[in-house]
Amino acid sequence: MYLYLVRHAQSQGNVLRTFHGHTDYPLTPLGREQARRVGEKLRAAAFSRCAASDLARAWETALSCVEGRGITPEPTRALREQYMGALEGLTWEQAGEQYPGFREAYVEDWFHTVPPGGESPRAMAARAAAWTEEVLRRGEDTLAVAHNGTLGLIMLHLKLVEETELLRPEWDFVQGSYTAIRVAGGKAALEGFNL
Repeated sequence: MYLYLVRHAQSQGNVLRTFHGHTDYPLTPLGREQARRVGEKLRAAAFSRCAASDLARAWETALSCVEGRGITPEPTRALREQYMGALEGLTWEQAGEQYPGFREAYVEDWFHTVPPGGESPRAMAARAAAWTEEVLRRGEDTLAVAHNGTLGLIMLHLKLVEETELLRPEWDFVQGSYTAIRVAGGKAALEGFNL
């Protein structure tokens, strides 16, 4: 089976440079173009199912990805981004002022850094893993439209990245592209990253 991963296109939160895990920002005009473009790139991919984070930026992207396919995306809370607690809506600068040292820890060791009042990466990893296992049990070629952190945790669960590689620039999911993973015999293989 194949699992295709798409990060949501550019949202207003990306432009504002905020911590916006569960804050529901829409796509920007550039984001709508990125979503259209990744939908075009996916035309050759044969998936029969699409699950998407229920947040607007991912949902709008998913709708573009399945346009003309006769597939309705399934809203999936398990694919949401990390809930950032007290940081929701703060810019990187504001977070640095209000929570000294957090930004540095977040960048250096994201998997072991919990935002104040927010969701731990370990809890997020558990929900991403449970969703991934359900998809593998079903065995259907599936498109997942989600968020950078969530997609990284799916890759971690499939043993395609290491914990220390999460949220590193070389493993950022580029908006407007997709990643293809083949799963066979219980093993995952990365067939293309940021295509």
